[in-house]
Amino acid sequence: MRNKTKIMFTLFILLLMLTGCWGSRGINEQLYIEALGVDYKDGKYIVYTESAVFSSIAKQEGGGAQAAESPVLVGREEGDTLTMAFRKLEKSSQFPIYYGHVQVILFSERVIKEKLSEVISHIGHDPLIRFTAWIFGTSEEINEVLMAKSLFKQAPTYKVLFHPDSMLQRNHSVNPLSMQMLLRDGSEPFGSAIIPNIKLVKGKWHEDNDKPMLPTINGGYVLNSMNFKGKLNDAELHGLEWLTKEKKENKLEISLGDTVVELDVKGYKIKLNKPVQNELKYTIDVKAKATIDENLDIVPRKELEKKIVHKMKKDIEQTYLNGISIDSDIYNLTRSTYRKSPSLVKKYALQNDSLDSVKVKVQIVHAGSQKYKD
Repeated sequence: MRNKTKIMFTLFILLLMLTGCWGSRGINEQLYIEALGVDYKDGKYIVYTESAVFSSIAKQEGGGAQAAESPVLVGREEGDTLTMAFRKLEKSSQFPIYYGHVQVILFSERVIKEKLSEVISHIGHDPLIRFTAWIFGTSEEINEVLMAKSLFKQAPTYKVLFHPDSMLQRNHSVNPLSMQMLLRDGSEPFGSAIIPNIKLVKGKWHEDNDKPMLPTINGGYVLNSMNFKGKLNDAELHGLEWLTKEKKENKLEISLGDTVVELDVKGYKIKLNKPVQNELKYTIDVKAKATIDENLDIVPRKELEKKIVHKMKKDIEQTYLNGISIDSDIYNLTRSTYRKSPSLVKKYALQNDSLDSVKVKVQIVHAGSQKYKD
């Protein structure tokens, strides 16, 4: 009996020591930030936050009906330092702000040119912000980008900013960039990292009688060692569509009749030609398979393959030169050389003719119902 009393007393003491969930907050008692924006103007840091109503997201993902457009809440504050700007924004909020759901970080062009390392360092020290957040840059007004609505009155997380990994698989030269990738590639002493550029476009899509302003991706900001080198658009970066380790499904329009080709680039190799004598010389070897989407005027297979090869080589060579014009190694030719022979890339710089040879091999594997003559 005495032992039972001791056990009961011990259990009672333990129960008193359990904290349970007394200090927890409900989902409607915090402001969950999904996107951050940072600008720098006239010596002041300007911070933006984007939040959405969780109930609207739950309705869509749970299959429930949605009667009205999902609202977007954008906060703005400025300060002499980033810390001051964030603290002032938190003071004006009606709820405690929680940063653990940040998926997107948007930098103004001014930040990328002048304050990128400082801003990245500050954000990276926040224990709640994950390094998987997607990174973008823009010359647009940040609040306008964040306020842009999704189509079909969906939640704001159904914009391109929140899923670039799927959006950039087709017909885009730049690849999605996370904060982890930026810190890894952007800090390398050789080669480049590219922050995708967000541009607002209106009138391309109509939703009933409305022409919504939609964020799109067009080229990007080229960095080396976290320093801004230049801004190139999609047309100037075309060669990257054929030289990427990411899975791409690129359409290529050939100026031979009305032919549209889909290319499946299987792989590429970069080789440093030896012996190296007072300069660096590289060869790029690309292999691709093509399927024909449209070919209204039947063209002999061999002739079409030559046209595709010519177009790809021209894109690759021109993008290389566009990179050289802003003192950038767009294809990261020197990065592998630096790891194997650092003295070479420290001694010799890339020149216009350092890309010595581009070899492209294309095979048409499928032409739909059309018959081809060899």
